[in-house]
Amino acid sequence: MIPTFAPARGLQGSKCRNRTTSLRSSEGEAPTCPVWPPPGGLSGARPRMSDAQSFGISHKSACDPRWKRPRPPPYACAGTRQILGDHMQNYRARGIKGAFLSTLLGGGALLALPGAVFAQTAAPAPDGGDASVESIVVTARYRKEDAQKVPIAISAISGDTIAAQGAFNLKQSVQQLPSLNIQGFSGRNQTITIRGIGTNSGGTNDGLEQGVGLYVDGVYRPRTGSVITDLIDVESIQLLRGPQGTLFGKNTVAGAIDIKTRAPGFTNEAKAEASYGNYDYFRGYVSLNAALNDEIAFRVSYLRTSRGGLIHNSVYDEDWDNLDNHSARFDLLYKPTDSFRLRFIADYSIQKGDVGFQSIAAVLPTRLNNGTEVRGFYRRAADVGYTPGSVNAFDREVDIDSSQYDEMPSYGFQAQADLDLSGVTLTAITAYRNWKWIPNYDGDQIGAEISTFGVVDTDQQQFSQEFRIASTGERTVDYSAGLYYFWQEADDKQRSIYGKDAVAWLRTANTPTATVSPLPTAILDGLESYAHVVPATHSYAAYGQATWNISPRFRLTGGLRYTYEHKTGLYDAEARGDVAAISSLPAEYQATAIALRAAYAPTASYYVTKNTDNISGTLIAAYDVSDAVHAYYSYARGYKSPGINLVRQTLGVDIFVKPEKVDAFELGLKTRFAGGAVELNGALFWTQDKNYQANYANTSVSPAAYYIANVGTLRSRGVELDARFAPVEGLNATFAATYNDAKYTKYTNAVPDYLNSYKTSVDLSGRQAAGAPKWALGGTVDYSHAAGGNRDLYIGADGSYRSGYYAAVNLDPYSRVQGYALFGAHAGLRQSEGKWDVSVWVRNLFNKDYYNTIAVNATYGVALASIGEPRLYGLTLKGKI
Repeated sequence: MIPTFAPARGLQGSKCRNRTTSLRSSEGEAPTCPVWPPPGGLSGARPRMSDAQSFGISHKSACDPRWKRPRPPPYACAGTRQILGDHMQNYRARGIKGAFLSTLLGGGALLALPGAVFAQTAAPAPDGGDASVESIVVTARYRKEDAQKVPIAISAISGDTIAAQGAFNLKQSVQQLPSLNIQGFSGRNQTITIRGIGTNSGGTNDGLEQGVGLYVDGVYRPRTGSVITDLIDVESIQLLRGPQGTLFGKNTVAGAIDIKTRAPGFTNEAKAEASYGNYDYFRGYVSLNAALNDEIAFRVSYLRTSRGGLIHNSVYDEDWDNLDNHSARFDLLYKPTDSFRLRFIADYSIQKGDVGFQSIAAVLPTRLNNGTEVRGFYRRAADVGYTPGSVNAFDREVDIDSSQYDEMPSYGFQAQADLDLSGVTLTAITAYRNWKWIPNYDGDQIGAEISTFGVVDTDQQQFSQEFRIASTGERTVDYSAGLYYFWQEADDKQRSIYGKDAVAWLRTANTPTATVSPLPTAILDGLESYAHVVPATHSYAAYGQATWNISPRFRLTGGLRYTYEHKTGLYDAEARGDVAAISSLPAEYQATAIALRAAYAPTASYYVTKNTDNISGTLIAAYDVSDAVHAYYSYARGYKSPGINLVRQTLGVDIFVKPEKVDAFELGLKTRFAGGAVELNGALFWTQDKNYQANYANTSVSPAAYYIANVGTLRSRGVELDARFAPVEGLNATFAATYNDAKYTKYTNAVPDYLNSYKTSVDLSGRQAAGAPKWALGGTVDYSHAAGGNRDLYIGADGSYRSGYYAAVNLDPYSRVQGYALFGAHAGLRQSEGKWDVSVWVRNLFNKDYYNTIAVNATYGVALASIGEPRLYGLTLKGKI
């Protein structure tokens, strides 16, 4: 156990108290700050290490004269510095092995990098200042480095910040990461962009790889749905902007999101948390961290989240868009020596509810741009005797007349072994994961019975293995290199069942005066279009990156990655369903029935393969203008592997689409000034994406077709700003802003938008790219003050803004998501050492109506939207022993 500084007298009457800051290491957590030498001697040190090493202090640093007159610790103030100084003569604020999580009172905002082992300590403010932002040491390149000196544009949110704001998943956290945009409407259908590049349109195609790499504890997650569920034991969410292909691999052409979880520690601890809010929101969390001995520790955690519905279904008189989520996690750490660590993680989660549907945001006009009149939504509704309900999504009411229940279970196992040798660390990461999406969805999303069932039931498996070697940063040339293997297979069952209104809605001519189709409803009623689709990937890679420390101030970094992939695809489609026999239909309609059933439920089967390889890399020049000003210029080549279209071939689309290749240039400056109280980082970026892959939904054919196409060239350029402030003791603030001019520089054969649907194609060159807000801002402010009796009172607020953007790849005006601003707040009282915490919080404080994504459906004559959450507020109780 690490001894604690606890002066016997002198603080009781002071306005200051001992507000200890938690220390977190790569192996786990320790509850208090270390003191050297500890009060009462060294008897409590772990026996297998030297006394100094047991506190993460090398023999050299323990005796270093620079530490003989250190700056008082963070909880000291002017009135008590002499007293504290007497007890803390040899206190070290730097050089501690482990992690020192930067907090922003109700939760912290920190800067860190994927793969980082948090070794963060409060850096002394120059010239004896009382407040400063905290320095962060990371191992993003598999060695310890100051985050300010790492030449990458990065931003992050700590798990405590997320919790303080009342958020509980990645999608809710996006507002504080301006360069990041997430669109979607269900667990499966979520797409992500960074700086306008990635995967757009809010819909998922299993043949389309993500453009943003998603990682949890170093393991790649190719399915967004496996990451957007409840967050459990999260240490931080870090966002790396720009291609990260050298170290993170393929499909990071836009950047990477890395989620780090808290490792077990060698201190016994139990935690519990309960939240309750409006809409019957409940969130309960319990965890136990225990050390079995000096070598083995574990944490077991369980999380339960439930909430009533946010949108009313008028047909069933039920509140939908509800939550019923469960997550469990077991985390084991084995550390027999100081040089070897083995961490094993097993996790399971399931999300359930009447979710994943869309609301009508607009009824499309019946006159196209050339004056052509079409039948339209209301006329077709009358054809089948359907009286539509609300067509204003923000009424929060739908009339969907079939089930919207789904389940999304996910589980996985992973192990990471690290061996520290002289000057290098060897690492092996092995992982297996399974993710399922089991939906029961209404196919048309309205109250008519056109498509009563429309789903893509998915069972996705993956396995990955990585071996790497990395120097520890003590050489003229520092390096990291590795080998990587990844396999994934998605077993999809695509099902679409037609209802009694299908013939009248789909086969009546698209003119206002046409007679309703006289065809018998039995031709399509009950017909099921079924396809078994299995895309699979085997990926092999070798990579290496080296930094040449030419001088103490100037460094050059270069890296290359070679990737070889073998892709396969199975498509096997047939007609199913409980339909009337052809012989039972009137003779004059039998031939028509045969043709229509073949068109709406096609039969086909094929198997395809493709082998590809690629070399990507990076080159970075970094220069330290001074100890507080760091500049860099970087070039990176990103690569996204070919997409595969496993669809019916009558559509005339390419089975394999060309891979994306991205060239990105960035100029960055990282600074700290005002005595360490202000940290200000900026970056100018310019990115060109050739053969940009877009997921397109063609709803002008039945059944609707979803496929991938190369849309041409996309260019993204702009400026980013990240700032942290600590002007006075107890006050912390963050601010981030992005201006992004993302455009299609060449997109000459785009599928026409609805109003131009009479054309064969349109030219969108020079237009704003889909899913790319031009402006995005985010900020937080938190203040904490001693409340007496070993308690802290804290209060905080957060805000964000995103300008408007088009959700559809073809920039349909009816897919326009208008700009919006969101605000939140939280306040609470806690025991200074974190033994208990009571807080209140509110999200979307002003109850702003806003869209997350909008899709235009020409078949039904409406624009369907996923809307943002209304005002949510609640109370949270936390405790630990």
